[in-house]
Parts: sequence; C-alpha cells; structure tokens
Amino acid sequence: MKHIRFFYSMKIDFSSPVIRHCFSLRCLPFDTPSQRIELINVDIEPHNMLTETTDGFGNKVLTDRIIEPHSKFIAIVEGKASIDFSKREKEELNCIYKYPSQHTAPGEKITELVSGLGDMSSLTVLETAQAVSKRIGEVFSYKSGVTNISTTAEEALHLGCGVCQDYAHIFLSAARLSGVPARYVAGIQKGIGETHAWAEFYDDGIWVGIDPTNHRMCDETYLALSHGRDFADCGINRGLFIGGGTQTQSIVATVEEI
Repeated sequence: MKHIRFFYSMKIDFSSPVIRHCFSLRCLPFDTPSQRIELINVDIEPHNMLTETTDGFGNKVLTDRIIEPHSKFIAIVEGKASIDFSKREKEELNCIYKYPSQHTAPGEKITELVSGLGDMSSLTVLETAQAVSKRIGEVFSYKSGVTNISTTAEEALHLGCGVCQDYAHIFLSAARLSGVPARYVAGIQKGIGETHAWAEFYDDGIWVGIDPTNHRMCDETYLALSHGRDFADCGINRGLFIGGGTQTQSIVATVEEI
C-alpha cells in the first residue's frame, strides 16, 4: 500500500472576458476497492452552482454554467489517497473494451505492429500486454507538438512520435486487436508534474495498469482521475463559452508519497 498526496491545478487566462461559460471537469479522483480518497479539497473559480455527477464509466464529473464575464478560470483539486493493489477485486467485463473506439480503430500500421509480434497464442494476457508495450517503445518515440487531442492511434503510429495519449491509444488498439480488452486511463503519475495517460488491460477479471510511454507496469503511485474507451471519454477539461479572444492554459499535477 502507498499513501500519497495529490495536487491538480489548471489555470486558464482569456485575453478578453468570456460569458456563458459551460464546463465539465473530470479532475476528481474516485474511490475503487484499490484506490481510496481519504481527503479532498476542491476550489473552482469562478463558479455558479457546481454539480457533481458520475458518468457511464464511473468517472466523477463537475459541471457548471457561469453567466458573468470573467477573464480567468481556475480549478484546484488536492488531497490524500491510499492505493493498495492487493485490494483489487474482480469485476465483470464491459464488452465495449474489446472493440475499436473513436481513437483506436486499427489500420495498416497497427496491424503491421501486431503482426510483427508473431504468434502470441501461447502467451498469458500479461505477457501479451508487455510484448505489445515493448514493441511500441521500439517503433515509437516521445515528442511533443507533433500530435493533438484528435490524433488517432493509427495516425500517431504513422507519424512515429507523439505523447503519452498517443502511446496509450496505440497500446489500446494493438492490445484489442490481439484479443486483450483494454481501457484508457487519465491521471497523475508520481514525479512528472503534469497529467499523464496510461492503459489498463483486463486479466482474469482484474484491471491491471500498464504505462506504455515508460514501458513499465503501473505501481501504487499512479492516481486515476478517469477511464474509458479512449481520450474522448476521459477529457479532464471541456468547455464552451462566448468571447475570450485567445486563451493560455497552464497545468500542474503532482503525486508524492507520504
């Protein structure tokens, strides 16, 4: 078991005031048998009447509509949690995680990646997931500014480089094509100072975390904020507003052991 302190801060500066700002935030970590939130403080400014709901994937969602003009928007979430993998429980598989999704439909490049792994019929689910992750690391490199939130797994692999979102999408696409159900996770990893994306694969009823960006299994210092079929289900911040001109966003996200 690990006891951690987490901190998430998002600040948006608008070059001119905005009005009728509707937003949804998935930045609240949630309880599972293995992830327990012991303390949480939330500060959203400005706000009107914050509403907390749970989406179809079990993620907590904060929504609101701000009518008044404002030039800044700030969301801060901090608290403490305990993560204990020994308490993971088996759960029934939602079959949506077996099939391609908006960002993970396989094409020629993904198919080629999986074919290059050879016959994996004798491998365990864990071994298959690790083989997929290892192969991604051999053919794909980390580079920011090349892809964006709309880039699919197939497009990213064709480019040959991208960020953690792309690593996760490529893993999901290749794992599902290999017969391993998998889902996308957005959260915070110890030590990197920003939000991170990884994947979980379904092994004998248990969701097991793997970080293809760093080619490692997730440990108890990975804090999940949301999960779903791909990034489209897990966007931490989404909003619509009138006005604003240009906007500048800064994010700080940390996890530390205590």
